[in-house]
Amino acid sequence: MKINLQNIKLFWKKLREHWSNRFLVIVRNEKNLSIVFSLKLTPRKMFVLGTTTFLFIIMLTAMLIAFTSLRVYVPGYTNPVEYHLYRKMLTRVDSIERINAMQKVYLDNFYNVLNDIIVVEEMDVPVEGVSEKRVKDQGKAEQAKKQVDDVAEQLLIEVTDRSVKNYIPLSQYITSPTFAFTMPALGIITKPFSIEHRHFGIDIENEKGTLITAIADGVVISTHFSEKEGNILVIQHSGNMVSLYKNVDMFFKNTGTKVKAGEPVATMGNRGTESQRPYLHFEIWYNGSPIDPLNYFVGN
Repeated sequence: MKINLQNIKLFWKKLREHWSNRFLVIVRNEKNLSIVFSLKLTPRKMFVLGTTTFLFIIMLTAMLIAFTSLRVYVPGYTNPVEYHLYRKMLTRVDSIERINAMQKVYLDNFYNVLNDIIVVEEMDVPVEGVSEKRVKDQGKAEQAKKQVDDVAEQLLIEVTDRSVKNYIPLSQYITSPTFAFTMPALGIITKPFSIEHRHFGIDIENEKGTLITAIADGVVISTHFSEKEGNILVIQHSGNMVSLYKNVDMFFKNTGTKVKAGEPVATMGNRGTESQRPYLHFEIWYNGSPIDPLNYFVGN
């Protein structure tokens, strides 16, 4: 669409000519033709009056929307009740996300316990004698590297030494646990605890049907079957401690049941594929790491 400049110039010329013209608007009575109302207008006055009326309508509409309940019908506005409900739901969602994250950590640790998985954590151990300054001389650098290797080797020996009473990672170690328990079942210990051979408990051999008792008060958190290890019973005790009873023949307790120390919870069996004779594989996990049960049995 082409714009005709000649027509635009002609329009502005006529507008300027009639800008100051006066007009009279008269309202007469139809019966006697008497003047009821008269109004003198000019294009200038009509422009000012129209602009003022338009701005007044805009302001009035804005005030009605901002200070009355009509604003809830405008897209983007929310009434106070819905806003507070939204904030409340947002807080709940945030709390649920935190709870889910905590439960995920708990389930991951529980899975590691059931599958004999040890999570190796990095140990932040200061090395004495190694300067924090940059080693400029190559000979000093090699000497420092050798010193670090010696300290690391010494730490590795301390961690893997079987004479240590427990095998809790140094990052989680605070004080040695002072637990004392009775044996979970009568029998002969045929296989001891060994971190090196990934045997995180002890094997107690006896006849099928031998009673298995809880070593301490707690709650049964799992009773399930594993093709490799047979029936498995897990008890959560106080002090971040969990006891596992594997290769069980029959359960006496269900998940969620509270048990007392010395209370029968199962019988010994040989349902696992790796089991050729009745025995109990017993483990104790403290703060997410396995410990040697023999160090905490009364009379051991």
